[in-house]
Amino acid sequence: MRILIVDDEPLVRIGIKSAIDWEAQGVAIVGEAGDGEEALRMIMEIAPDVVLLDIKMPKMDGIEVLRAIKERQLPVQTIVLSSFDDITYVKEALKLGAFDYFHKPDMNERELTAMLKSVREQFGSRGTPAQAESGAVGNRKEKMLYDALHGYVHDLHETELKEGNLYVVLFKIKNYHTVIQRYTKETESILPNTVQNVVSEILSTEKEVEYLQLDEQCSVVFISNSELKSLLASLTRVNKMVQMISSALKRFVNIDIVLGISDWFADFGGIQKGYEQAGTALAHQFYNPDTTIFYYQHLKQKSEGVYKQADAYLSQMKSALREEANDRFMELLSKWETFLEQEECMEEKDVRKVYEGLLFMIGESTGTPGGTVQEDVTAFEEIHHFQQLSAAYRARFEERFKNRNHLEMKGYSQLTRNIMEYTEEHYPESLSLKLFGDLFHVSPNYVSRLFKQEVGQGLFDYINELRIEKAKILLKDYRYKIYDVAEMVGFNNQAHFAIVFQKYTGFSPKQYRKEEV
Repeated sequence: MRILIVDDEPLVRIGIKSAIDWEAQGVAIVGEAGDGEEALRMIMEIAPDVVLLDIKMPKMDGIEVLRAIKERQLPVQTIVLSSFDDITYVKEALKLGAFDYFHKPDMNERELTAMLKSVREQFGSRGTPAQAESGAVGNRKEKMLYDALHGYVHDLHETELKEGNLYVVLFKIKNYHTVIQRYTKETESILPNTVQNVVSEILSTEKEVEYLQLDEQCSVVFISNSELKSLLASLTRVNKMVQMISSALKRFVNIDIVLGISDWFADFGGIQKGYEQAGTALAHQFYNPDTTIFYYQHLKQKSEGVYKQADAYLSQMKSALREEANDRFMELLSKWETFLEQEECMEEKDVRKVYEGLLFMIGESTGTPGGTVQEDVTAFEEIHHFQQLSAAYRARFEERFKNRNHLEMKGYSQLTRNIMEYTEEHYPESLSLKLFGDLFHVSPNYVSRLFKQEVGQGLFDYINELRIEKAKILLKDYRYKIYDVAEMVGFNNQAHFAIVFQKYTGFSPKQYRKEEV
């Protein structure tokens, strides 16, 4: 069945096109018109089976179109689109031969599907070769554009594009996994259909522009500027179209998009490279979640030394894990993550591989089954911002280290294990032998004697070592003053903290910060 949509409001046309999966219903939308005169011309030229016809339009309204259809005996079924206050016009439309009518504010998937079924039952549909030809033309253009992205340039002269100041713009739906939850499983296809219809409508009046939807999340816009000699004028035009697309999708679909814009290139042969550049630019959203437009030409070029430094951090982290130096590993992890945020030198997929590999190494040393690593990876798949991903993996690392500590404590008595676990959780608080005695219902002297016998050091040496290890991590963060760090790890004053820190590290807190940061 072949349908023509006629309405002077672009939003209504977009809504109709996006309401159902027309192709699944065996329907081809063969055209759109924004006024009655254009509609009548298209009915005679492309001979649709069904016309969805608005009543109130400029130049020639729906009633006049219906009269012309009747007078010329055009073989088409008409469904009238009306508002609630158009009942008088609806009655006249039905007298002129309209098959049915819809109130536009109430139009939905169920009603449209029922209408199609009703038309088929009473009149059938021609399914003419023109329908297949129309689809073939669309598919051919899509294939040409898709091939061009992958280096196979052929017949692009059949598109709107021309050689000269070309750009590739790649965009994706921001927070797609959250957005798609607005839809049921049965209606998920409405979102990409609506995006395609909105963007196509916005770009329909622009010269030298082509649009290709890659999947449910990502799309590409090809823009050429053969008539503009200035690169500044070309980029200004690209920016204008990017803003138009973003604004329209926000207004009509209530979604935000993120865009990557390539550098300019002179001919069709540069499309593949432009596509790669746009993808590289777009990938930087991983580190900059609040930015919406990324320009390839604005990206910092990375030196070989940057990549070597990133590899060095990774090698050191692996070494720390093999030596089971948990605190050193967490320090190195902080340095690596800070370095990545500054340099943005690793893509999201590579960062994920590093985290997954480190998690696997920790799992091996703690006896955690490998399947649990995959469960963690799956759980983090919907996180696409570096800081959030970092926080999620850090929490998992610390959990694994805690499990490792539990395994290491298996040789201790239950009382000693309880003391160690309590200390790990409450080291910033005031701790004493009396506290542990009261907590675990034993005498303070027994706590002291048993802990030293099993662990090989006094309880307060153990507590101070733990506090100093925690302090070493905090001292690397200049947001905290030294007296803040002292309080955060359980020391009542900075002087006492400095004495204990010097004892266990050989440095004052100030010297340590200067040396390590």
